[in-house]
Amino acid sequence: MSLALCRGLALGIGLVGLQGVVTGIARAEDVRDAVHAGNRQWAAALARGDAAAIAALYSSTAMLFAPGSDVAKGREAIRKAAQGLMDSGVSGIELDTLEVEACGEFAFESGTLLLKGKDGAAVDRGKYVVVWKREEGRWKLHRDIFNTNLAPPAR
Repeated sequence: MSLALCRGLALGIGLVGLQGVVTGIARAEDVRDAVHAGNRQWAAALARGDAAAIAALYSSTAMLFAPGSDVAKGREAIRKAAQGLMDSGVSGIELDTLEVEACGEFAFESGTLLLKGKDGAAVDRGKYVVVWKREEGRWKLHRDIFNTNLAPPAR
């Protein structure tokens, strides 16, 4: 469902009664809070070196599109990708969410990121887009793509 269609449906609900609009606003705020909580859990798991905890934050049919690698499909592949990130020396992340849009069982987040090494120094900066999916009553990362701001290596 497109965002324009979701917004149109929300407007239609609002025309039926003010209660629909108030409920829609509260739900959007709840989604933003859930996304921020999920991001804090992701960062905490990275800091602990817990790839399994990172993978558990993803939906059962999740895909991770990380730079320089194939698509990681499913939690086990995502766990391995997270372990690879940690094995490369990354032990911290700062996420700056720029926007969150909710539409039914899905939410869309975009932002910027800063990856840190074990010494706390920045090792990369980039940007990301995550599609979140409500699964079994919880918001899970469903499609996760990020890339670097670093220039590609010279050839």
